[in-house]
Amino acid sequence: MQMRTSGLLGFVLLQCCLVSSQAVSPRTPAFFFGGRQVYVGMAQQEAVALLSHCCVLLPPVESEVEKRPAPNGKVLGHMILPKEEPSQGILGAIFFSGGRVVRVTRPLAKEVDTWNEDVVGFARAIKRSLSSDTDTATVVVSVRHEHLSNAESDVVSFSFPDGRGIQLQVGTLDKPDANTGKRDFVTLDEALE
Repeated sequence: MQMRTSGLLGFVLLQCCLVSSQAVSPRTPAFFFGGRQVYVGMAQQEAVALLSHCCVLLPPVESEVEKRPAPNGKVLGHMILPKEEPSQGILGAIFFSGGRVVRVTRPLAKEVDTWNEDVVGFARAIKRSLSSDTDTATVVVSVRHEHLSNAESDVVSFSFPDGRGIQLQVGTLDKPDANTGKRDFVTLDEALE
């Protein structure tokens, strides 16, 4: 696996765990689109009005896509595209139910090639290691910084109640690796604790 590609995915996953959004209140995280706050629980009409200043929703809200049947009781949503240049890409997605926002998403790292085989393989390895006999499991996520004799890294740990765990280490060597000539690296390990 190419170190640069896996390093980018590691960075994305680390950012996913570390991202801190500005919030409506200390307990209500929010995302910003066009400088306007959107958060779970806000009224659908308010969210649509705020987003209409900068963005276009596809399919349009008038389609009432969330009322269509979806697999496993999921709610269908709307892509959020920039109003001025929709070809620029998807800014996120928003999901409504009962006249309220129930979910909002946005990409963490647009510069990552999500079609790259190494990135796909790395993500599938994480997914396989998360799989268990049940569909849901409580996971404790922790982050710690390590200073080694030749590198610094951040370790993101996912710990399961049964003692299994996953450790994602994202780091930078003091000097480039003799074989690759690169300093940044990521490792993914399963652990028993």
